[in-house]
Amino acid sequence: MTIFPRGALFMAPMVDLSHVAYRQLIRSFGGCDLFYSEMLNSRIVPGEKPGTSIYLRWARTDDLIFQILGSDPEKMEQAASKLGGYRPRGIDVNMGCWLHKVMEHGWGAALMKDMNRSREVLSAVRRAVPDRLVSVKIRIGHGPDMQYLLDFASMIQESGADFLVLHARTVSDGMSRKAKWEYIAAVKDRVSIPVVGNGDVVRADDALSMVRQTGCDGVMIGRQAVIEPWIFRDIKSLASGAGLPERPDLEAVIMSLLDLLRLHFPPDVALKRFKTAVAWLGRNLTFGHHLAKEAGRAQDLSQAAQVISGNFEKGIY
Repeated sequence: MTIFPRGALFMAPMVDLSHVAYRQLIRSFGGCDLFYSEMLNSRIVPGEKPGTSIYLRWARTDDLIFQILGSDPEKMEQAASKLGGYRPRGIDVNMGCWLHKVMEHGWGAALMKDMNRSREVLSAVRRAVPDRLVSVKIRIGHGPDMQYLLDFASMIQESGADFLVLHARTVSDGMSRKAKWEYIAAVKDRVSIPVVGNGDVVRADDALSMVRQTGCDGVMIGRQAVIEPWIFRDIKSLASGAGLPERPDLEAVIMSLLDLLRLHFPPDVALKRFKTAVAWLGRNLTFGHHLAKEAGRAQDLSQAAQVISGNFEKGIY
């Protein structure tokens, strides 16, 4: 099975953001090789149905990796088995979410404290989907313990994962401190499976720098992909020597996302997710904060569209 080409680009899993509409928006620009779903609770997935669940929605699955969350091997196996039936590119085990509301259940990055439980969870998922890619997304750990991270990465490889993704921050770093790319390089040196780097890619050339500095096999982008859905296109263009393409018209980008949300979600869900997205996309604008604030007061998608067009008419870029 082909894993992915060296230098592959990934959209990170993000709650309320890496949904079908945002994935479609990013696909429209090209450049992104694999997309991760929002994290899916392994206790809930077995009872969910596509079409009624707001999470099990997709336009295609051949480039989609479902990320599942949990610490019970049996439930993780059941969730992986069900999701594998939709023929995604792969299944990812979340061992990196640092939020307290996740870790207090023993999920996400809490698993990194328990090597044996993590091994059981990963082995169960591997059994469930023998014909799909299996990945694990981790952080450096609960502290900057290089040896523990390397041992953990080896366990991931030995338990049958096809590749791993390292967000190069500790749990206590949250999302604010500088990513420690040297840990990506160390893990790459330790394991033979592909390693994808994640953290502090905010410009197209950052992705190329990460590959050069760490030797990683691919780059995952989260927040900046939400701010600039065209960043993957830009990275591929820069890597090819073609330079940076012209930035797209942002009003058209925002309205395209609104249309995609309307297509894929019920009106109330679409409106909520649109408001979330505008706060991120607005970072490209001098009037972005005002735009997000006004969009936040919209009562429906039509009103939200009017807010967008009205602000762009009088906005200063």
